[in-house]
Amino acid sequence: MPVNSHTRQIIELAWSRILGLPDGSITEAAGSPPGARRIEVATDSGSHDGEDEQIATFVRLYRSSVLYGPRWLLDAARDVDDEVLALESTMIRLGAGHAARSLGESALYYAEDVPEIERSSSVAVSYEAADAAALEALCPADDVTEVGLSGLDATFTLVPDDGSGTPTGDPVAGAGYEEWQGLIGHLGVLVRPDVRRMGLGAYAAAIAMEEAFTEGLVPQWRAALGNTASQHLADTLGFELAGSQTTVLFNQ
Repeated sequence: MPVNSHTRQIIELAWSRILGLPDGSITEAAGSPPGARRIEVATDSGSHDGEDEQIATFVRLYRSSVLYGPRWLLDAARDVDDEVLALESTMIRLGAGHAARSLGESALYYAEDVPEIERSSSVAVSYEAADAAALEALCPADDVTEVGLSGLDATFTLVPDDGSGTPTGDPVAGAGYEEWQGLIGHLGVLVRPDVRRMGLGAYAAAIAMEEAFTEGLVPQWRAALGNTASQHLADTLGFELAGSQTTVLFNQ
């Protein structure tokens, strides 16, 4: 479901602050004529705009975009269309002379409505960090690293329950969010491999979304390019596709 204009402005405000821009910059850029909606943030040493010349990120958000990186990259990308610049391959090509290494190309999703949740009688929701860590111990290391569940600001872990509050097994799934700029709740979901495709990830994510809304945060979902399962989950939860983020490192 599309987010309303107020929620969109909150999302744009959060990203303006994340990228070191004045409040309202991204919203104002969205109202500019086509061809003038990209904001450039130079990160070279000594620049007043930024301080890290070894990383670059290109964020597309609704009708505007931001390229955050060293000046040589801003110059090289100036005549490249947003659709093309958002490609991981384009960013690597532009940075080939600086040993560019991709950190990934992802789609950005947002929601402003809580999905309907039918509370389960077979799993309880734990808010304890120990249960999130226990779930991580049962999952592949790559998945654990990607989600970072136990390190999130708030976690909600699903633990089998007999209906009276007594655990009957190991954690099966969990979700949580990381607070960004006090405005966005960036979600992560982790499901034990042997119980995947049973709706547990969606259930845990819906709980995390509900809790994020309660804290006044706009839920954000980020799905890596080609991760159809993650994209499908975003659709299932009612997220709206809002843009993308592509990030590369240089000279590492």
